[in-house]
Amino acid sequence: MRSEDLGSELVRFNVPPEDIIEMHEIAVKKLAADLPAKNMMESVGFLSTPLVEVMMAYGLAFRRWIEDLEKSKKELEVYAQELQRSNELKELFADIMRHDLLNPASLINGFVSVLLEKEEDDKKRSYLSKIELSNRNLIYIIEKAAEFAKLDSVEGLDFSIHDLGLILGNIVDSFRPRFEENEMTVGMQINSFYPSMANTVIDQVFINLISNAIKYSPKGSHVEISISDLGEQWQVNVKDQGTGIPEEDRELVFTRFSRLDKVKKGSIKGTGLGLAIVHKIVTLHNGEVGVDSNYPEDGSSFWVRLNKAHTD
Repeated sequence: MRSEDLGSELVRFNVPPEDIIEMHEIAVKKLAADLPAKNMMESVGFLSTPLVEVMMAYGLAFRRWIEDLEKSKKELEVYAQELQRSNELKELFADIMRHDLLNPASLINGFVSVLLEKEEDDKKRSYLSKIELSNRNLIYIIEKAAEFAKLDSVEGLDFSIHDLGLILGNIVDSFRPRFEENEMTVGMQINSFYPSMANTVIDQVFINLISNAIKYSPKGSHVEISISDLGEQWQVNVKDQGTGIPEEDRELVFTRFSRLDKVKKGSIKGTGLGLAIVHKIVTLHNGEVGVDSNYPEDGSSFWVRLNKAHTD
């Protein structure tokens, strides 16, 4: 091994200079013990030459290591500044969501309430009620999106016990007008108590999955919703009769930006923002999300696995 390479390896393994000198002294003593006195000085001088070369190489390698460390430190400082800037932009986005979008939506809600009080025609009242309901949902989504924009980790979430069956039942009830509008049927294989430690934002996961099942399934088709017991986890399944998803595209459907080319080519529908949000929320819950598909036949089953809450 060359002196330069040996010096680099000694620095990499954090061998101190005094240990190198000590190892050299031990080698010299062992060699000297077996040599005649007349050859001893010549041999010691011969062994000292590589030691000097190694120590010089060690010094150069150590200097390079310090320079790389300083470079890494500067890169880390730049990254920290960029991260701070990103957090500031995230907070700005949350403020825009709350003020620039929530305020107009609240005004609309107020005007619709006044019109509902004054309107006597049943058909017009029905339209106004639908506007009011949609606007309330919009306000709810804006508020949740503003909260979600600030979520960086699980530490930002408050967890409590939630019954997944009850959550799904309420969400399905809220979607019944859309099922009827599309002449679709929905089945629910849910007949028990399914406790899970979750945050209320988990609702958005199932809202997105059921909404997509309606949006991408043909008129008059069927959506099946069920919960399976996997031991330490519950698995929620939302099965539709929409176009199947090729195996190579199944991970992309949960990633907004990496699927854009596929969207442009028409092999994947939608921008993927909803499913990207689903993926992030489930990840923050230390869960899993995925999709099974009958491709090339129709039908896909989106599933979410969440940890059980032990209520004993």
